[in-house]
Amino acid sequence: MRINPMTWIKTRLDRGLDRVKWALRRRKLRDELGHLALHAFYAALDEIDSLEALLEAEQKKRFEIEVEARVAADLRRGLDIAVAAFADRFDDHLLALHEAPRLGDSEVSALAWLLTAAGRPEGGATWKRLHQLAAEPDDIDAEAAEPVTV
Repeated sequence: MRINPMTWIKTRLDRGLDRVKWALRRRKLRDELGHLALHAFYAALDEIDSLEALLEAEQKKRFEIEVEARVAADLRRGLDIAVAAFADRFDDHLLALHEAPRLGDSEVSALAWLLTAAGRPEGGATWKRLHQLAAEPDDIDAEAAEPVTV
């Protein structure tokens, strides 16, 4: 059986054309895939940039908190040193004997609380006891009768 040369050429051209179309489709798909991959890559870079910015902000916050904690610790140490020096000076029986009668009840109470907080409860009790011993009964009645204003 003989094949018509025109049919054969047409068949070959159709096959060749189909191959060209497939090649073009594959190239187009490959290009689209390349564009999608590039788009995904740039999107990933943008996401990395935003995550790095968040990380940097969190590190800055952490650093600021650490600095605040150090400042607070330094302040606390300074305050502890000052309270200890105050307690050393005022945890003195002779000083309490001379000065407790001159102070008011609230002042002696505050001094006793401070000494107790500084770890010197016996010093606070001494100030209170000496203040109460020095108070005259008439003064106690007069102070109790006075209205307290806030």
